[in-house]
Amino acid sequence: MIDVTLILFGASLILFFGFFAGWVFKKISVPDVLFLIILGFVIGPNVLNYISLESLGSIAPVFTTFTLLFLLFDGAFNINLSSLIREFSSSFVLTMFNFIISTLVVGVIVYVFGLIFGLDISILVSLLTGFLLGGVSSSFVIPVLQQMKIKEKLYSLLTLESALTDVFCIVGSLTILEIISIGSFGLKATMTQIASIFAVAGLIGIIGGIIWIVLIVHLFKEHNYMITIAYLILLFVFADFLVSGSGALSALFFGLMLKNSKQLSSIIKGITTRDAREKKKALKGELGVSVTTPSEQYFYHQISFFLKTFFFVYIGLLLDLTDTNALIIGAIISVAVMFSRTASNILTKAMEGNDRALVNSMFARGLAAAAIAQLAITAQIPHALFVAKVSYVVITLTIVLSSIKVFFVKRRMPDVQEISGVKSTKVKKRKSSSKKKVTRKVSSKKKS
Repeated sequence: MIDVTLILFGASLILFFGFFAGWVFKKISVPDVLFLIILGFVIGPNVLNYISLESLGSIAPVFTTFTLLFLLFDGAFNINLSSLIREFSSSFVLTMFNFIISTLVVGVIVYVFGLIFGLDISILVSLLTGFLLGGVSSSFVIPVLQQMKIKEKLYSLLTLESALTDVFCIVGSLTILEIISIGSFGLKATMTQIASIFAVAGLIGIIGGIIWIVLIVHLFKEHNYMITIAYLILLFVFADFLVSGSGALSALFFGLMLKNSKQLSSIIKGITTRDAREKKKALKGELGVSVTTPSEQYFYHQISFFLKTFFFVYIGLLLDLTDTNALIIGAIISVAVMFSRTASNILTKAMEGNDRALVNSMFARGLAAAAIAQLAITAQIPHALFVAKVSYVVITLTIVLSSIKVFFVKRRMPDVQEISGVKSTKVKKRKSSSKKKVTRKVSSKKKS
């Protein structure tokens, strides 16, 4: 029989630990997700056996799906529309380049070592592993960047890359899962599937966002946070019903609409008005209305913290150190991914050395990979359990390796850089002190 009191006590301790891990992260730049994975490993069947995997079997698929859709929704609030338009081309090229290389590297390693170890892993399953481990984790990248003082352009570039690779991981993996379940592969059918997923997800997310903005402005006239989440789930269900796999992406587009509602509503007003002055104001976003308040966004961030805390603890529960083959392949993939990241130097030649080093240090895998691995197990794909074990090893090791590289890059970077076009107080102090020195020299010369 389930001891409810004991479960609630454990949940309380996990949340306290998650808060403490976040505090440590702010102090010494060691990602909180790493501590959460370690906690899950300790309280799981590997060490203390405080929580059994069997007890989580029924709720794991629901929890995984909701976590994925909500974190994509919340992650959209980190993407500004103007930054998306301005940096999309460079971010898209960098994202596609790194994603393709990582996917091929991971897929080849899984297939080759699968043959060496006699695991008989097919090319499609190897490609599935490549897709789900092909992208960097936004749940790692965004919190790390928020703790660093970097230029707005670089922040937008890396944030967009992490958001886009989450999308590519999901779309590519779900496409391969569909191909495996159908049992046949056709280039035309695959491209049609990908196009339909993006089209349905984008259309439902955008139309759903417009409808919600209109309802908030003209009908509700107040911000009800929980109704927004209920509407988000409804959009997910509707999109996934039309085209399997498009639900999570529709959540991303819906979040983008809410985040940029002020700019979008201003543009719409500018289109409908005939006054030239009003049109100029509309293009600047001065006529729009934001349907999300800072407190509402903070509320969504807190839910993301709640979900992320329990999800990475769940990954630690699933981490299996008894499977030697999974450990070896996972370790090789982690190192290979780290070195393959430096191939992006071809596209980042114009960057400063420290900025390029920071780009190369962002290669940790995370939430999307773990969520898709769970979906593969639910879909009963051949070798899905082994792929999941490899994925958990790669997630853990890449977080460790990426954290180490970020730590050294951060030490080499200047104390202060420009953020959003505003210089910090330290720079101002240096400038003021240098001006004082110059004036002193000038005055001394005059006196002489």
